[in-house]
Amino acid sequence: MSASVALLTELGDERATGRDGGVSDRLRAWAEPGRGDLRRAGLLRGLAPLGFVLWAAGLAWAAQRGLGSQHGGRTPVRVLPGVGLALAGLALRSVLVAAADAAAARGARRVRAALRERLLAVALPAQGPARTGLGEAAVAESLTGEVSRLTEWLTEYVPARTTMLLGSGLTLAAIAVRSWFVALILLAATPLLPANLKVIGLGTQAAVHAQLTAVRRHGARLLDQLRGLPTLIGLGAREAAAVALREDDEELAHRTQTVLRVAFLATAWVELLITGTLAVVATYCGLVLLDYLQLPLVPGHMSLATALFVLVLTPVYFAPARDLARGYHARAEARAAAELIDGVLGGPGGGAELPDRPAPDRRGDGAVGVRLERVTVRHQGQEEPALDDVSLDLAPGSFLAVTGPSGAGKSTLLAVAAGLAEPTAGTVTHERDGAPRPPSPAAVAWVGQPAHLLPGTVRDNLLLARPGADDAELAAAFHTLGFGDLLADLPGGLDTPLGERGSGLSSGQSQQLSLVRALLRDAPLLCLDEPTAHLDPVAEARVVAALRALTRGRSVLLATHSPALLPLADRTIRLDRGRPR
Repeated sequence: MSASVALLTELGDERATGRDGGVSDRLRAWAEPGRGDLRRAGLLRGLAPLGFVLWAAGLAWAAQRGLGSQHGGRTPVRVLPGVGLALAGLALRSVLVAAADAAAARGARRVRAALRERLLAVALPAQGPARTGLGEAAVAESLTGEVSRLTEWLTEYVPARTTMLLGSGLTLAAIAVRSWFVALILLAATPLLPANLKVIGLGTQAAVHAQLTAVRRHGARLLDQLRGLPTLIGLGAREAAAVALREDDEELAHRTQTVLRVAFLATAWVELLITGTLAVVATYCGLVLLDYLQLPLVPGHMSLATALFVLVLTPVYFAPARDLARGYHARAEARAAAELIDGVLGGPGGGAELPDRPAPDRRGDGAVGVRLERVTVRHQGQEEPALDDVSLDLAPGSFLAVTGPSGAGKSTLLAVAAGLAEPTAGTVTHERDGAPRPPSPAAVAWVGQPAHLLPGTVRDNLLLARPGADDAELAAAFHTLGFGDLLADLPGGLDTPLGERGSGLSSGQSQQLSLVRALLRDAPLLCLDEPTAHLDPVAEARVVAALRALTRGRSVLLATHSPALLPLADRTIRLDRGRPR
């Protein structure tokens, strides 16, 4: 068993060498939610070779008895016990492998779900600001493709470490009982695996990392070009955009071919080793059966049953090594994906326990005030600050309007006040009952332009704000804001389907629906970011009338260019280049 242990040490863990930058530790921590199922899968797969041992024993027994009675006329009857033993072995192995596969799949699902929850918590934090600088394509690719890249590592490599120790050990013990010399040959061949696979693995992780980076870059470019397609067509740049996408496709195809080439190389080496070892064992058995082998210390006699038994079990002995080699490529792929995922999570701290998700604040819990003290915000890559030394007080229950030209920092001010963005300098607090607390989106209802509606039904979008609301409460919210006619005009009522970005509704209807959702949210702080932008005068007048009811009894921050909204405010400030004027 020392050779198997050496193989596992070489392939399995680089923590002691310090060569992986902590990636192995993070992968191990991420796999913890499924650890029990994955360990169970490894044990079951390690026991599965017992089925092959029984099958090989039954096959050898049946062959021996069949040849011994070929002149007696009762061969079928004499081989039946061996055939039964072989069938029992196959059945045992099938049951164990099926149970192992189910356990591995279950463990992998738990790990993927936990990791996706962490990624969502970073992209959409339950409290506090979201991290800046996260590209939408990077987050989306991490949630989907890169997390899925861990599946084969979880289901194949992690259990394979246990499987090789147990499965190969049981098979080797069974072979040694019948022929210690064949067992010695197999032990001598085992250490040839790690050094060669390690050389192959040196390039595997780099190749997969380059491929995944190309996938991210291609996805980001495609997303940007789809969003800006009307602009590209208007500028006559459609062909240039198509050429850029084609170049990205070709680069991704090239990097994918490199990854596949490395994978095939690793598999080919393992198969060559198994084939060569099997040839050596077969040659030895043939020479012994023919009585051609007369060497000191080498057994020179062997029965047909023993020869058949050890020949059949030789590939079985190497089967866990084959699975581990396949998992070794999966490990390199997982490590490359983990480096990219870890960048989204924000480094080693991304593996920490998730905080408890706070319950949404309701207006009945008391009004919320907002205080900004000398707040400065600098966006990455921008020389001028978005906000520059801004201080303001919003008393609980008051209404503050923020005006100014485009790019003055109005939306940034609302995001910082809501706890959705973190200031570069200065402090932001929410105050309730005279006690300061960190800003939290849990206390905020946000209405922006354009309205953010998700694919689904009208009811689905409204229940995001109050999951327990019934249809009567949803309908009452429409009527409270004076939008009863909107509900009546919807072809399916609350079951009216909406497409991506609320397609199926006009801009005015979408904005009205977002106001209804904010009313249902019933948060003590309401942030309105250009709620009437791009609306015609009729739709704007309806929104203004609805805001009179929606803002009643709440603290309100409003960013707007519209003079029609300013009379609603208790106080107005003007921003210019990130500073109050």
